[in-house]
Amino acid sequence: MITDYKKPMIQVFEKYRHKFEPYALFERFMEFVIAGFDITFSAIEKPFSKEESEVCMELLTSWVSSMNEALKQKEWYDLLGDLYMDYLSGTMKKHWTGQYFTPMHICEFMAKITDPGEITGERVMDCACGSGRMLLASHVLHPGNYCCAQDMDRICCLMTVCNFIIHGVNGEVVWGDSLNPADYRGGWRTNEALNILGVPCVRKMDKMEATSYLSGLAMMAERKVSATKDVVPADDTEKKKAVEPIQLSLFE
Repeated sequence: MITDYKKPMIQVFEKYRHKFEPYALFERFMEFVIAGFDITFSAIEKPFSKEESEVCMELLTSWVSSMNEALKQKEWYDLLGDLYMDYLSGTMKKHWTGQYFTPMHICEFMAKITDPGEITGERVMDCACGSGRMLLASHVLHPGNYCCAQDMDRICCLMTVCNFIIHGVNGEVVWGDSLNPADYRGGWRTNEALNILGVPCVRKMDKMEATSYLSGLAMMAERKVSATKDVVPADDTEKKKAVEPIQLSLFE
């Protein structure tokens, strides 16, 4: 039985290190997974060579095998996030980007104490999702809800999409800065037809479909209206009268 679930994938990365830099190969592997489950059969922006396809298929086999073992002991597991943090992401990148993913047991604890989405069909959002593990913990508690993930790091978005695919999460992943609602660089819709097809699926998503993008635009519109109401015209004739100072007496 596998005890270190990362080890089989690390062995594949090390096996082909002389040909493929592990970090770049990790990105290509996730693009390979997403392309394989694409329900629309969209054209691949950067086609895979025969050698890339073979290596990515070997990584996919290791990932699925390790996940099968992990899910015998756990309700969910973020293997990609652990692999990224412990093996692929250098110390300097973690320091400068602040990418220290929340430990999985803390994600479970936070999901339980906040308990979002008690009503089936609610939308639950993580606007700095990392590898999506907070939403995975929430999904286990409330599997009927719609999970919305967003991050400005494309690698994080790809990890979240792959995690949503393998865990059967119905939701969306947006690549963009959540502090700037107009920043939409790309998006993916996951498992919308899972109950019909019986297999995971994903597709690219237009920004006008994205909950995070539309809610961000609505928020910006509300702020604009609120700011307009708060502005007092310079020539306003109904100015408040100055309060006359009153001398109080201690003996009255």
